[in-house]
Amino acid sequence: MTENSNSIKEKFSNKATHYQEILQKLEKKHALVSAFRIIIFLTALVLTVWLTNARLVSGVFISLSIFLVVFILLVKYHNKLTLKRDNARALMLINQQELQRLEYNFTGIDTGLGFLEKSHPYIKDLDVFGEHSIYQFIQRSETPNGRATLAHWLKRAASGDEIILRQQAVKELMSELTWRQNFQAAGMTSQKDDSKIETLLSWINEPNEVLHKTWPKILSYLLPVLALTSLSGVIWLGTSVYFFIGMMVVNGVVLKRFAEYTAKLTEKTSAGIEVLGAYGRMISHIEDNNFKAPMLLQLRNTFIHENVKASASILKLNKVLDYLQSRANWFYSIFNLIFLTDIHLVLSAEKWKNEQQADVNKWFESIGQLEALSSLAAVAYANPDYNFPIISGDGYHIKTEALGHPLISPAIRVTNDLEMNGRGTINIITGSNMSGKSTFLRTLGVNVVMALAGAPVCAKEMETSVFQIFTSMRTEDNLEDNTSSFYAELKRIRSLLDLLKESECPVLFMLDEILKGTNSIDRHKGASGLVRQLVDENALGFVSTHDLDLGQLENELKGVKNYSFNSIIENDEIIFNYKLEEGLCKSFNASKLMEKIGIKIQ
Repeated sequence: MTENSNSIKEKFSNKATHYQEILQKLEKKHALVSAFRIIIFLTALVLTVWLTNARLVSGVFISLSIFLVVFILLVKYHNKLTLKRDNARALMLINQQELQRLEYNFTGIDTGLGFLEKSHPYIKDLDVFGEHSIYQFIQRSETPNGRATLAHWLKRAASGDEIILRQQAVKELMSELTWRQNFQAAGMTSQKDDSKIETLLSWINEPNEVLHKTWPKILSYLLPVLALTSLSGVIWLGTSVYFFIGMMVVNGVVLKRFAEYTAKLTEKTSAGIEVLGAYGRMISHIEDNNFKAPMLLQLRNTFIHENVKASASILKLNKVLDYLQSRANWFYSIFNLIFLTDIHLVLSAEKWKNEQQADVNKWFESIGQLEALSSLAAVAYANPDYNFPIISGDGYHIKTEALGHPLISPAIRVTNDLEMNGRGTINIITGSNMSGKSTFLRTLGVNVVMALAGAPVCAKEMETSVFQIFTSMRTEDNLEDNTSSFYAELKRIRSLLDLLKESECPVLFMLDEILKGTNSIDRHKGASGLVRQLVDENALGFVSTHDLDLGQLENELKGVKNYSFNSIIENDEIIFNYKLEEGLCKSFNASKLMEKIGIKIQ
């Protein structure tokens, strides 16, 4: 590791320890306030019973009012403590996960397996998703939109202009460590259950049921005025309590009739309240940042319209829905019976929906894009030896210096240089077993995927055109489809030929151990025919093989060039250097490997 990398690792470690200490203090304070809330509640209950038995009606209302104010203040303070505690825990976990990634340990980090596509051109072969994948290496998103956006960027190459815009945004966010971690922590404080936000969104997109009705609006103001008037008469004028009781009965009947709407709203929004609060805090972080990169500015402007902030709007809805969750509370029940709180809250929620319905989906999509950009920036920050690639205007160009695989530790990572230019360029790679052919192809493929997503790459330098990537590396038998590995590879090659006809941009293909499932004569015929076909296509790429005779095509076809990986045998041990060399493979180790496992070679 370089000194710079060590300082980054130390920073993450110090932050993790710092937030762990804060978390411990907040947990103690949180428990103390919880206990005090219970004491206040029990005291209010005992005093109310005593005053009621003593027939001190005014005393009951006065004491209840005082205790209610104290209890509400305690609840608010308790909620703030809960938020601070959860935020500290999130920041601790974020820095612990950064330390994990520096050690290439992805345990507990989202694999993105749900984004796999069976017939995708490259994601399976290049380990884009799954255990120990590029997605795990990059992913820092906490919302469904953020995870889906990053997955989409890794599966579909952006245009050259879009890549440059993303790079500008990532470079700006790279140095914003505190902002990025606070932004991620805001999202982490919600439970990771995508169905919760989906249920909430379905309610937001549904038509209103109450807002257009007249009777709830009239009764929600008229009946509370009558109830308060009768209550004031009982307390201050000594009038009969029966009129007040009668008003409570009327209000109860109205609430009963309205209960259907209240229940529907509560059912559809209760699960999403915590998530909604997290979204509001994430948006607040976006609104408060004075971005400079064009893409970041455009995304930030999504949340501010005519000086009205989206975070304030979401907070408003969140408060309404949060109050509805207090319906089981006996303080709420008393207020509800007097003020018809249920009706006011449902009307407020539907009014909000009427005003903001068109904007919500745009807000959530913008959050997702910022999360994806922040994830790419986190990779750039944590890996100071990575660099941003130059996106070439030439349609058939790749040049790399010290290109390495991002999922291999720097301690054992071997890098290679490469340059390819021109339509129909094909590099045939030969090599002994375990010499590094497949790893090299994956190294190049993964870095091109990252480059075309807007991320930095694991290389000293890189220039690349915008490509449609295609790989054929991991073909295997499929018993369900009654398909052999050889036929699976043929189907894969058919997909490549179809893609070459359909793709609007040049195709970068990587074919590993081509036609390995058949005899050497048929393999050579098929591989030779395919290479001759590919040199005339809108593509460039690699074909790895053990068939040395295929290398003779370098002498016949313009654009075909031989490269190889070699090994040496010293003191009866096979030594690999994993370096790409020009020319055909000069060393072979299969016999030695077979001897090592006990096969007697004649």
